[in-house]
Amino acid sequence: MNVRSDMPEDALEVVVARLDRAMGRVESVARTMRARVRKAEAAAVEARDADVDRANLAEALDEARGREAALQEAAQAASDALDGAITDLRGLLMAGEG
Repeated sequence: MNVRSDMPEDALEVVVARLDRAMGRVESVARTMRARVRKAEAAAVEARDADVDRANLAEALDEARGREAALQEAAQAASDALDGAITDLRGLLMAGEG
């Protein structure tokens, strides 16, 4: 900006006041933008943490499903053993009756 030496003092004061107001607006916009950036950064951290939580939950669910499958296999083996024992007992009872 060119400030002429022949410019009246009050005109210079007007220009300085306008510049000061403009700088105030720039500073206000900058504060608003910084606040928005902080909010966006916080949201990004929350999203990252949520992704980590989801990954941990998915891993725990997979482990639980694995344990469930092992328990079902053990239950089936116990049921098969019980069926075999019942069959054997019936066979012994039939043989004792005859």
